[in-house]
Order: sequence, then C-alpha cells, then structure tokens
Amino acid sequence: MSRRYLTFGDIAGKPEMLRVECTRCARKGSYSVAKLVAQYGRRGNMSKWVSDLRGDCPKRNAPQLHERCDLIWG
Repeated sequence: MSRRYLTFGDIAGKPEMLRVECTRCARKGSYSVAKLVAQYGRRGNMSKWVSDLRGDCPKRNAPQLHERCDLIWG
C-alpha cells in the first residue's frame, strides 16, 4: 500500500527553506528543511506537521469552512 502524504525526506535537499502562510490571515513563516528533517526525521509526515501548526490559530475551528485557517506551503 502506498502512502498518501509527503514526508520530510521527500523534500530533503530540494528547497533549503519551506515557506508556510495562511490564505485567511497574516500568519506566515519560513522553516529550514534540514532542521525539520533533523527534528522530525526523514519519515516525518508533513501533513501532520502543517496540521499541528494550525493548532493555536483562532480560525482553526471556525464554523464556516471558508473562514477556517488555510495554511499552504511551498
């Protein structure tokens, strides 16, 4: 069975920095891919990491879908 999510190993050595920002608010940041691999391992689930980043967002559980935190990365 193939996995359906990216791992930090999938992007290791490609971009140096991973940029993350919300399309609903001003939240944004940059993360070193090498540090993410060191912290979470090459098999670390990137989708779970992004979900964890949303953890303290006041819009995380907004009643309307179009108002919820929407972090994108690239």
